[in-house]
Amino acid sequence: MDDGGPQLTAIVTGAAGGLGRALVDALRGAGHDVVACDIDPAVVDIGGVVVDISNADVVRRMVDDAGPVDLLVNNAAIVRRTNPSDPWEQAVADFDAVIGPNLRGAYLMGRAVIPGMIELGRGDIVNVSADHTHTCGWPVAVDHDDAPGCPWHDQPRVPCGGRSFDLYDAAKWGLNGLTFTWALALRPHGIRVNNLCLGATDTPMLRTFLGGAPDPEVVATWFRPEQVAAVVLDLVAEGPYGRTGDNVGLWVGHPCVLPAPGSTALV
Repeated sequence: MDDGGPQLTAIVTGAAGGLGRALVDALRGAGHDVVACDIDPAVVDIGGVVVDISNADVVRRMVDDAGPVDLLVNNAAIVRRTNPSDPWEQAVADFDAVIGPNLRGAYLMGRAVIPGMIELGRGDIVNVSADHTHTCGWPVAVDHDDAPGCPWHDQPRVPCGGRSFDLYDAAKWGLNGLTFTWALALRPHGIRVNNLCLGATDTPMLRTFLGGAPDPEVVATWFRPEQVAAVVLDLVAEGPYGRTGDNVGLWVGHPCVLPAPGSTALV
């Protein structure tokens, strides 16, 4: 349903399934024009384009074809276990495979749309990060009165995904750097940039990573992609005077709602 606001031109990466598909559906349902892209050919089924966002020339052409963009959601990512002691050849291959879509792609997409946003005098960039970089216990422990089911209710969770996530976490911390720097630099141009620090969400990527048949009791605690997409729409709806430079935390066991701006936000 149209939300009654201005029609936006949006690009959603990683849009073939999971959260990306839910974001496309939610944005189109609100009356917005969405360019859905993914390296997965299945994106064509929703009218999208097959794009490798780690390829600078391909990104440049796609953004030019889209015209001025009001909203970019950098959602594309892969996850794989990587360990500092992995063999050299594997370490090099894993770097390109993980950093390519998870950080280089987000950087290229952002730098491609930013000039057009500056010309428009408005815009939103939402980088989909992870709860590995911003938890309910770090950098500030939040109140758990509304989250009795949080696994870290009694002991604050430290940041980091674990010993076998060096590349995945490096990419997500890199998104923090892009978010905060872009937010500061682009605020005078009416452009907001925020991180979505997202906990476990029921997507094909997560299910595949866990072997394809996760425990149903565990899955029941995960967010649903459409819940997260609704939060992104609420974030965008704040408009040009809303938060920027914020790590928006959505954590398992906590309500899936847009929280108040955090300590990093420029408001």
